[in-house]
Amino acid sequence: MKAGPVTVRQLLENRQRFCVPIYQRHYVWTRDKQWEPFWNDVRTKAIERLHDRERRFSHFMGAVVLEVRATASSRQVTSFQVVDGQQRLTTFQLFLAAARDYAKQAKFEDSVGLIEGYLVNEKQHLMEDPDIEKFKVWPTKFERRIFQDILMVGRQDLRKKYHEHFYVKQDKIYPYRTVPNMLGAYGYFFERIKHAVESDDLEDDFAETLETGKEQGTEEGLRSKIADRVVRERRLDVLWEALVEEFKVVEIRLEEGDDAQVIFETLNERGQPLLAADLVRNNIFHRADAGGESAEKLFDRYWKDFEDPSWSIMEKQGRYKKVRIEFFLANFIAGKIAGEITLSKLFSEYKAFVKLQASGADGGYGSVQAELQDLVAYGKVFRRLLERDRNDPLGHFAKLLHPWDVTTVYPLVLRLWIEEELGADEKEKCLSILLAFIVRRAICGLTTKNYNRFFLSVLRHLNAEGFSSERLGMFLIGQTSESARFPDDPEFKRSWTSIPMYSQRLTPLRGRAARYPPAPPPGRLTPRRVRAVLEMIERAKRHKYHETDQLNENLSVEHILPTDWAEHWPLPSKGFIDTKEGDALRWEQINRRQQLLNTFGNLTILTRPLNSSVQNGSFSVKREAFDHSLLVMNREITKYETWGEDQIVERGQELFAVAKDLWPYPETEFLKASRG
Repeated sequence: MKAGPVTVRQLLENRQRFCVPIYQRHYVWTRDKQWEPFWNDVRTKAIERLHDRERRFSHFMGAVVLEVRATASSRQVTSFQVVDGQQRLTTFQLFLAAARDYAKQAKFEDSVGLIEGYLVNEKQHLMEDPDIEKFKVWPTKFERRIFQDILMVGRQDLRKKYHEHFYVKQDKIYPYRTVPNMLGAYGYFFERIKHAVESDDLEDDFAETLETGKEQGTEEGLRSKIADRVVRERRLDVLWEALVEEFKVVEIRLEEGDDAQVIFETLNERGQPLLAADLVRNNIFHRADAGGESAEKLFDRYWKDFEDPSWSIMEKQGRYKKVRIEFFLANFIAGKIAGEITLSKLFSEYKAFVKLQASGADGGYGSVQAELQDLVAYGKVFRRLLERDRNDPLGHFAKLLHPWDVTTVYPLVLRLWIEEELGADEKEKCLSILLAFIVRRAICGLTTKNYNRFFLSVLRHLNAEGFSSERLGMFLIGQTSESARFPDDPEFKRSWTSIPMYSQRLTPLRGRAARYPPAPPPGRLTPRRVRAVLEMIERAKRHKYHETDQLNENLSVEHILPTDWAEHWPLPSKGFIDTKEGDALRWEQINRRQQLLNTFGNLTILTRPLNSSVQNGSFSVKREAFDHSLLVMNREITKYETWGEDQIVERGQELFAVAKDLWPYPETEFLKASRG
């Protein structure tokens, strides 16, 4: 390779093009992290030039790595592929476009012509394809149109075309977080340039004199206006000249034999580290180019959907906070190899995966196209998990799974759903088994530790034995360790009917009851999970005569017997309170009540306004409220005349009968045969 420092002028003045590969990431520089520091650097250098201060050193902007591209004919403008540095090059162009457009607005024609030379190539009549070759920088296809418009259509036409991003009564772009990044950068630089030229922002000693003189309707005032125009044009010129003359980059030109991808992978953009997904994408299409496959066609056909903004949404899974596409890639690799993936080393993991495929393992990929086809197929499944559409079997599973935060099952789910030999019914049975496994274990208080390894072991078993709901169920019920066993119906019932589930902090008892232990054992589930369980039971209770199973989004968990029960919910057997036997009975009653208080038999769901009005009321008050509820499970409570421990146990058993069918123990052929 050849490397050396060059000024921005030396980089942009020649008749040549810098083409950003279609598979590189979009323009991602932002105001706070990059535009504002860049502007401050330009402004500092402009002040030095304006006041002829000593300029001791140039400002370095990092590296621009270029790989020469072959030309089809002598008429074509020499072009380079930008291996690294596209964010810098694009920012230079947007700044210069803003300076040129301000010059046009102020009618500084000489400046317009000079700046144009750094934006477009000359002698367009000699080009083979001038509509493309005139641009010195050629961005990715995703942002190409807006970039061309910024450089070519003029500010007034730009405002008309992108009117939704401009203020109606001002020649100004909306706050930059709400507009496309390129347009935001252009708008930011235009405003900074305009302010610097039209104020004393560059510390011009003559500004105050000129502002006073131009108000005079005299020959002196006219001379002041002329002088003012000269000063303003000079201010503009020192700004754009500061960029092209005082800013340098290290230009690295790769020669034959240099591995562009290896170099790219070791470099980061200024203040904006490359995401692992960016490195993966570049690696894929670099290999496509090297293998003679059309990177642009493959990108358009297969990868373009991954550029949708929804894939860049930040999400949190476990201790990691990443963009969605990185979680997808990790789950994709894990699902393919049935092995653990280190998310913090995702790019290395992907390269190792591709190398494994190239060795012929698991059939291998014969081409980058085959690799992309696999990514797209898995990507469509993963998107359905993200969208959680209740009308889609896979989305419905993801929606029911969501409160339990067990995304470690995703590699197994992806692999199950992509399996062509499994019919739709079999796939849904598998999902039902997995959901029952997760929910039952949570209600029974069993650990989620090492779920990632366990679900991968399930996947390896199915890879070896074949995919079916029967094999999945048999494997799960065959586990005996605390970290993997599947609770059967008796264990599930014991936890459901007698173990506190609701983990909200309780209000201490008052009055006489305060003499006794005020708090039951801690609950096993968060309010969100308790609500999810009760909502599922409510939907199951609704029969064909109900028009919908949709529930109010503002439902919250309510205790029938309230946590602060002393005032309105007296204990039975009052007459024994002052005797030794009565005191012992009292302790027993208190303990039983506190034990059952947070079990499912004493929990329901209500809309929040109703919940607030009946929270600590007597049963007669609550019973009337339940009678007006639209929920089946609440109207069922009204059949009871009183409410106490016996009623809680009875209702808990009734709810369990529904829960047992909602999250069933696998009914395998082996179990059926053993019972027969």
